[in-house]
Amino acid sequence: MRISFFLSTILGLLILISCSDEEAEPLNANFEVTAEGDAPNASVTITNSSTGASSYEWTFSEGAGMETSTMANPGTLTIEKAGTFTITLKAMNGGEVKEHTETLTINGNTAISTYTDLEFATAPEDPTYGRYFSFNTEQMYLESEITEENGSDIHIAFTSYENVMYFFESPDAEKYAIPGAPVTEFENTNEDITVEQFDNMTDDELIDPLTITETNDSFGNSGIPGTVLFKLSDGRKGVIRTKAVNADRLLVDIKVQKY
Repeated sequence: MRISFFLSTILGLLILISCSDEEAEPLNANFEVTAEGDAPNASVTITNSSTGASSYEWTFSEGAGMETSTMANPGTLTIEKAGTFTITLKAMNGGEVKEHTETLTINGNTAISTYTDLEFATAPEDPTYGRYFSFNTEQMYLESEITEENGSDIHIAFTSYENVMYFFESPDAEKYAIPGAPVTEFENTNEDITVEQFDNMTDDELIDPLTITETNDSFGNSGIPGTVLFKLSDGRKGVIRTKAVNADRLLVDIKVQKY
């Protein structure tokens, strides 16, 4: 009985010592990271090697598809944006916080977003087809749907004169009277991107180097199909591919830099 009690006591002390050692492990934030391939399909693998932490907070720069994570190990991320990619880890235990940052260079090109078969009204107050488009909401808007609340979301305005002359225009133009609309620059005619190049475009390799400035030009029926270049107020560039036109609407596809 005494031997059993003695052994139990020793075992309990060993457990307490072991727990004490674990609790005393110093807090340290650290991780290893490797990159493979090129954007927009680059892979970044993260291995967490932190010690003494009870929780984690990861922050990723633009291009990872997510901004933060609280997982112990985020694993492998797909990076869609070429350039500098930064990962920051905060390792926490109670009120103590340690931080570690790694910065990588991602080669390749940046992903694009594609919008297919958008229909722009050739008449300003058309009840069926929209006159405006937003990349924020990814929606077309009728003239009657523009409000104080959504005006700042509008990026593209379209105008037609007698179905003979067409042009895309910045939504901040005075004639549209859109509250808070941003500035978008358009080149309604260009020789930089062909229809065939647009159709084959899977990233921003062709559009990123372009210098795009407002030209106040237009295109006619003979210019359809064709391409229109634009630059958003945040610096992203894109291409509109005009496909077909009739008395009611202009049919287009759009490709724009995702970041």
